[in-house]
Amino acid sequence: MVATIVGIMVFATVFAVAASLSISATSLGAGTATVASCDTDGVTTSFETSYNAAVAGYQVTTLHVAGIATPGCGGLTMKATLIGAGDASLGERTVTLATPVANPTDLNFTADNVLAALVVRIAVVIA
Repeated sequence: MVATIVGIMVFATVFAVAASLSISATSLGAGTATVASCDTDGVTTSFETSYNAAVAGYQVTTLHVAGIATPGCGGLTMKATLIGAGDASLGERTVTLATPVANPTDLNFTADNVLAALVVRIAVVIA
């Protein structure tokens, strides 16, 4: 009987704490929230390649991300990921955007030796 009462009290305390969690655009917690974007119309991406005999093909050298809203996104962090088959990350770069934002913002992927033929899509997030 005592164990049941203690169990109910622990459950009630944990439930009360969990119910008090909140979420906002600037905090981490349990829940959902709409986060406003600094760029409402999206960005475009393209990349340059060069032949690399070591990997026997054309590798991605520079990723260009264009159309980033300025000054809205200035000073924020941008992460760009080259994605291959099966959603595998082939290479990733993170940069703090200048104010005003350079158009395009260029990211160097040469050291990753990513074959251009393996890139199926590019993910970009600005936060």
